[in-house]
Amino acid sequence: MRGQNLAAGAVVIDPVSAFAIATGAYNAIKRGIEMGRELEDMGGQLGSWFGAVADVKAAEEEAKNPPLFRKLLYKGSVEQEAMQNLMRRKKIEQQEKELRELIVYRYGVDAYKDMIRDRMKIKETRTATEAAQRRKMRNFIMNSATVAAIVGLIGTLVAFIVGIVEKLRE
Repeated sequence: MRGQNLAAGAVVIDPVSAFAIATGAYNAIKRGIEMGRELEDMGGQLGSWFGAVADVKAAEEEAKNPPLFRKLLYKGSVEQEAMQNLMRRKKIEQQEKELRELIVYRYGVDAYKDMIRDRMKIKETRTATEAAQRRKMRNFIMNSATVAAIVGLIGTLVAFIVGIVEKLRE
């Protein structure tokens, strides 16, 4: 459903929906903490929040170079879109600050730093995997095009030779 993979052609969720998902997950985490639930029990909500935030950022990146249909159909002003992006970014920054404080309070600064390091490693691994998949797909397409061109050339050459042989028989 979510589109964290822009380069590989995955569908990117719109920033408004992604922000709504992030806000819902954030609110669920806050309510859970207020009701005495342990942070460990809310790993799913934390994962949803981080995933939705990544989707918001990916959608904003896509908005920098939107597809033609979006350029033609978008009715809002540039200023309106910029303000909406700013407000989402600021709200996400505030949510992230509060979540960081919850994690640091429960597990300590080192645990938060470890989590951030792990996020970066996972992101780098995913980015490298996506790049490898794109490279494989590009190679497959190039190899397929090369084979098709060779087959076409051989077919043309055979047709040419057959035509010459038939002309010589006449």
